[in-house]
Amino acid sequence: MAASDDILRQGDTDTLVFRQTSADTNGAYLEVEATYAPMIDVRPQLHYHPRQDELFRVLHGELSVLVDGEPRSLTAGQDLVVTRGQRHSMWNPGPAPARFLWRTTPALRTEAMFETFWGLVQAGKAGRHGLPRPPLLQSMLLMWAYRNEWRLATPPAAIALPLCAALSVPARALGYRAHYHHDTSGGPS
Repeated sequence: MAASDDILRQGDTDTLVFRQTSADTNGAYLEVEATYAPMIDVRPQLHYHPRQDELFRVLHGELSVLVDGEPRSLTAGQDLVVTRGQRHSMWNPGPAPARFLWRTTPALRTEAMFETFWGLVQAGKAGRHGLPRPPLLQSMLLMWAYRNEWRLATPPAAIALPLCAALSVPARALGYRAHYHHDTSGGPS
C-alpha cells in the first residue's frame, strides 16, 4: 500500500504524489497531488464513482472537465466537487502541464486502484492513466475488482457488472491480476 510522499510516474511529466493516504486519515479520504501533461490526442473515458466524492483544486495550469454533460474549464485557484454518481471526465487541454490536488472521500481502495492502473501503464499493458485497452480480460478484471471505486458511464452497471464478474474468472485463470504494487520509480512489481 502507498505511503505519504510515494510517487507514481508515467512518462516524463505525469506524476501522482500521495499526500495523505488512507492510513494517514483512517480511511476517511485519500489526497494526491497530480501533474498531467497535455492530453491532446486522448481524453479519459466518462466514468463515475458510486460510493465516493471527489474534490479537485487546480494549483497550476488548466483542466477541462465534463460533469453530467456540462463542460467547464478550471484554472489555478479554482475547485470542483464531483459527487458520487456524477458522470465526469477531466483532462489537461494544454499547452503546459497542469498540477492539482485530488481528494477522494472516503478512500476505499483507491490507492490500490491508482497503483494498479499506473503500474499497468508503466508495464505497457494499459493506455495513459490506466485507460482500459486490450487485453479485454485484464480490463474486465479491473472493472470488477474496483467496482466500488470506479465505473465506466456506459454500458449501464446492470449490464457491465455481471459481464465483468463472469469474465474476471477466466482472467484470473489466465494469470491476470487485479492489483500491482508499485516501486518508487513508478513501475509495477
